[in-house]
Amino acid sequence: MQKYLSLSGGSRHARLKLLGYYAQRVCTSRRLRRVTTRAVIAGLGALHGQAGRARTLSPAVETMRAQGHVQLGRLLSAAQCAEMLAWLRQRPMIAARGSGHAFTLDDAPADARIGDFPLETVVNCPHVLDLANHPDMLALAGGYLGYTPIITLMGLRWSFPGAGADADVQHFHRDVEPGSIKLFAYLTDVDADSGPHHYVARSHLDRMPLRMQRYADREVARRYGGSVAITGPAGTAFAIDVKGIHKGAPPVTRARLMLVIQYSLLPCLMYDYAPVPYRGRARFSTYTNRLMVAPEEGRAGRLGAPDDTVAPLPD
Repeated sequence: MQKYLSLSGGSRHARLKLLGYYAQRVCTSRRLRRVTTRAVIAGLGALHGQAGRARTLSPAVETMRAQGHVQLGRLLSAAQCAEMLAWLRQRPMIAARGSGHAFTLDDAPADARIGDFPLETVVNCPHVLDLANHPDMLALAGGYLGYTPIITLMGLRWSFPGAGADADVQHFHRDVEPGSIKLFAYLTDVDADSGPHHYVARSHLDRMPLRMQRYADREVARRYGGSVAITGPAGTAFAIDVKGIHKGAPPVTRARLMLVIQYSLLPCLMYDYAPVPYRGRARFSTYTNRLMVAPEEGRAGRLGAPDDTVAPLPD
């Protein structure tokens, strides 16, 4: 769970970051956004080296560019998902979009709709950082964005059955962070009644709206012909361009646990980053993980350089 910056009571630096966040939202032109992205990639290359620039594009990247989403199959085994569920079971989650109270899975209140785990729990959960830093994932994100990505958000979220949608994420919406994609992985079996993710194909090619808004199911059906509902057993993964219209449907019959990892070119200006300790941090790129994983105690935490282009995803 990543914390948001606040205009009220925040530092001057936080207010300046939020000003930059709202300023970039004024840019709705696709052409201007492309020009800006190319300038950012050029700047990153000058600052950190050209090795981080994508050289080859996998079929998954091409699918993402055309459709805005790509299904990646089962990236976590049933045994890995079971291990993650057991590790999380007695750890508290937060009703961040509701009361703000903490609870565990076994004592979830009847009115709970969404529960987010703290970042420290997410980072230290078995298999999470290994998946986030898998060469195939970095190749997909780097190929799509144009440069070695940094991880700008990590979350583990339970969605519980109940009457009606609880939050904006359970209604069709777009994300407005520039230069970002998200990887989702189901950690429980998901069918049509247990909260599948929906994505509106090719909606990432639209001109961005000036204001954030919800899209009614009826409007999505009328304008786009509907959406793609992604289902599958625990371990099923997919990636989306966050500019496209998407939602996580509210579960009807059983709760759903999902992992989300966001990759970006730059830190997202709306978040208050507070990296957390992780014992195995030396195995992963400092550049890619610096916003999530804290430097070792007593060390300054050198930024390092982006890794070279890694092997593409298989067909």
